[in-house]
Amino acid sequence: IRADEFNGPFPSWKNLKADYGAIGDGKADDTAAFQRGLDDLTKHEKSCVLFVPAGHYRITHTLKSTRKAHTDCQGVAFVGEDPATTVLTWDGEADQTLLEWDAWYSRISRLTLDGNKRAAILLSYGPAFSTNNETSDLIFRDAKSALLFGTPKSAGQAENEVLRCQFFHCENGIQTVNWNSMDIWVWYCRFEDCGRGVHNVMGNWHVWESLFLRSTVADLSTQNLMAFSVVNNTSVGSKCFLNFDTGHSWGSPTSITGNRILDCTGDFAMLLGNAGPYLVVDNSFRLAVDKRAARMTWGDQTFVGNNYTAEKAVEEKGRFRRVSENVVNPRAIFAELPNIPPTPPRKERKVFEVAAGSGSVEIQQAIDAAAKLNGQRPVVHLPMGAYKIDKTIQLPPNCDLQLVGDGSGETASRFNWTGPANSIALQLHGPSHVTLKDFYVHAPNAQAIVIENADQPGGKICADQLVTNGPNGKESQTQGRTAALRVNGLDQTDVQMRCLQGSGNAGAWIDVIGGKSAASAKGQISIFTGATGSAAGQYEVRNGGRLVVRGVYHERSSDALTGLHLADSGTLSIDATRFSYATSEKTPTVAADDFRGLFTLATCILLPVETKQTCRFELRGDGSKSSVLAINNQFWVELPGTTADTVWQNKTNPLAHGGLIGCNVNTNNKEAAPKGFAFLANMGDNPDPAKSGSGAGPLEERGGVDDATILKHLAPLREARVWQPNDSTPAGVTDVRMHRIMATGGHQGTIEIQAK
Repeated sequence: IRADEFNGPFPSWKNLKADYGAIGDGKADDTAAFQRGLDDLTKHEKSCVLFVPAGHYRITHTLKSTRKAHTDCQGVAFVGEDPATTVLTWDGEADQTLLEWDAWYSRISRLTLDGNKRAAILLSYGPAFSTNNETSDLIFRDAKSALLFGTPKSAGQAENEVLRCQFFHCENGIQTVNWNSMDIWVWYCRFEDCGRGVHNVMGNWHVWESLFLRSTVADLSTQNLMAFSVVNNTSVGSKCFLNFDTGHSWGSPTSITGNRILDCTGDFAMLLGNAGPYLVVDNSFRLAVDKRAARMTWGDQTFVGNNYTAEKAVEEKGRFRRVSENVVNPRAIFAELPNIPPTPPRKERKVFEVAAGSGSVEIQQAIDAAAKLNGQRPVVHLPMGAYKIDKTIQLPPNCDLQLVGDGSGETASRFNWTGPANSIALQLHGPSHVTLKDFYVHAPNAQAIVIENADQPGGKICADQLVTNGPNGKESQTQGRTAALRVNGLDQTDVQMRCLQGSGNAGAWIDVIGGKSAASAKGQISIFTGATGSAAGQYEVRNGGRLVVRGVYHERSSDALTGLHLADSGTLSIDATRFSYATSEKTPTVAADDFRGLFTLATCILLPVETKQTCRFELRGDGSKSSVLAINNQFWVELPGTTADTVWQNKTNPLAHGGLIGCNVNTNNKEAAPKGFAFLANMGDNPDPAKSGSGAGPLEERGGVDDATILKHLAPLREARVWQPNDSTPAGVTDVRMHRIMATGGHQGTIEIQAK
């Protein structure tokens, strides 16, 4: 099995013991040594990685990386040898913070932070705003709050993957505490004997593939609104799995799918307050005799394919649909704990060091030498520096080398393309087992990365925290002509993008083109959590291409008006996603022209930004081969007059199949609010939401959607595979890994994955 692994330390890294005099014997006070190391890391003049060897380090005062200038603490990494052997223990005054990590485009990893039952906070991001961080393979234990994203007085922290972390005996495992503390992506984490596992005060989170054991308050909870996704988690013996019962009625569109909730100790495993809308699909509840699975909200919700071990397990409220619900024997619910992936082991590999600032020739020579060691996973290492590339860097087929930098920030390890226009900076010839880690490819007039011959049965491409930005110029003004990421012709290989970021700019963000066997393709193209700026249509599917998108935040960063424009053929399924877009009377947020295929938009927020018009769908042209479903979405409203017919405009002839169901509106303008629901209890005309005349309200349903149509549209989401990038892949079959790669391009697809 080709598992993920850790490489390092490299000669370009600073060493806490060798360079700063830390002792690490559990007795000496190592605070000053750590602070000296962090001060140098903030400036990163000679190194952008601080390595902490195994040891037990006693800390008596808060450690800080203080960011003042734009490039301070940018693209840096604070990395321990192994969390099992590299421990920082708080031994200062009670109720203080162990580490304030004020970095961005950064990584902190492979450490244990021990609160010693005295610390208030183990790791706090801020106070400056930061983005594109990784928090991975950390162990948090014995503190009031383990991991804090922003505070009410800070600028917030967004776009952070919390990966393979463990939380033991903390009152709060993860908290988001700022309106700009959004896009916290929690993957493969373990929470044991905590009060709350993941809690939102302000901001939002998405929690996937994690394990919760015996949470005394709730595994997952929120006090405020935004979009959330809760996918494939396991809860055992907790008081409550999901508690959104805070009284707000602004709405928090939430997709809750594939979770196992075993033996909750509270009255309800899930409390659906905050008005949703909610999509609750394929969850399993093993319940004691006196316990129930869910209490619905007074808003909108759809329950599909859930399994319960008791009759009347759901307390029904509001407007809801229930499809294919089941009561099963407790023995029918899988009860074993999930296999949470471990911290990647440190491996000693043959390392080919490239001198900082080298050019194409030197880098190619190191790659060619490493490629001869196929089967040994050699490392070509790029220390911090800028590399001028005037010829395409070629990675030959059938090799398993690892091309590794010191960081993907613009001031870390950076390829600068200086070659001819319309070329390629980095080309992987397939089938390939190459791993790319921690560097930036800047190709302003070319493609940054092309992976070719990538389509074989069982093939896999996994990108974790990839940041890809599309061209922005005359060539890219025509929609669909350019893209930040293009997947072209794959029918067999799975492409999984986790925590994907970037922007399409004047082209598409993601463009998926089906292959010759698109109608029977077995491969899967998926984006699981992410964030992006504007594009001329975020997603395109063409020639039968298929794309599943879950848990992504789209933030307006230009004057682009169209969030989605489908004009070809394929399948596009999106849930738990926010579209923050400028709106117009002339231009819809979601458009389909002569679209042939299946399009589903579920549990999404559609929010006008700096404009007043409500976001809307427009379906136009020939609808005979089109099926479009908007289910459990929330429309934010500024102006009076919003109805189902203003947000859902099916102008096709013949009419496209599908419709609008379970959707509602929210507003802080009482004149714009429909009857029936409350915005906030203390703002409505009546504290009873069902009797209030202002605030949020339901949209009438359109299209006469039956159960079969719901099941058809939800099938791509339900069938989407979430896999770990450590499965065994034979030689001759694509298995490409990308971890924290950043790319900008100026031609065609900035990153393109090709079948040919």
